[in-house]
Amino acid sequence: MSSARPWPSLPEEDRWVHELMDERLEATWQTSEQCQARAQELRIEAAETDIKGIRDAALILAERYEEAAAARFASA
Repeated sequence: MSSARPWPSLPEEDRWVHELMDERLEATWQTSEQCQARAQELRIEAAETDIKGIRDAALILAERYEEAAAARFASA
């Protein structure tokens, strides 16, 4: 997943979380439309929170769902 903003910095022993999330999105069974809908939900959540960490994480994850949607659409 190359065009999305990088995940927040984590200690080395916790970076597996980022790798696992990226792997799951690449291998997801969700359709392009479902991935795009989830990205939109995450963007709404980000807009509704005052907590910067939650907002940033939701936006980063939304970008990754949008990439997954684009990949699914391109391969269809």
